[in-house]
Amino acid sequence: MPLVVGLATLLAVAPVQTGSAMQAGAALCGEAMSIYLPEPLGTPAPNIQLAHFQYMSPDEACARNVQRDVLMRLHDRIKPIAASAFANSKASFSVMVRYTLTPDKPAVFEMQTTTTPATEEGRLTAFYHGAAALDDARSTLGTVYVVFNYDISPARR
Repeated sequence: MPLVVGLATLLAVAPVQTGSAMQAGAALCGEAMSIYLPEPLGTPAPNIQLAHFQYMSPDEACARNVQRDVLMRLHDRIKPIAASAFANSKASFSVMVRYTLTPDKPAVFEMQTTTTPATEEGRLTAFYHGAAALDDARSTLGTVYVVFNYDISPARR
């Protein structure tokens, strides 16, 4: 499995916007928008931390082209998949997923991890297949990238 790259690398894959209005909007919003979810809302299991839940759009400086309920529905659907796959993990590692949302196509799923022991491959495969099946989220206009970064630690017995 490839190493996790920074969130900025995963989010910043589109051309830079031009124009003073776009630049002003970007200055107010930053590179990506973060959603903070207090525990236990953001925590799939005691040994799984949702380190980052971010989204951005190369087409809209403040990513207003995706509704918050779409983002929360995606989170609500991936959370039990993460819990099912990693709640009994025996190692520490990170998993970063990115969904590319558009108005008219299925969401595109990508996943990267830190180096994980072979004993975790089955868990990663189960998570990958479950999370990749969540392809019905859409943006209202243009492209939106949604990133979930999970830090997994060994389950306590």
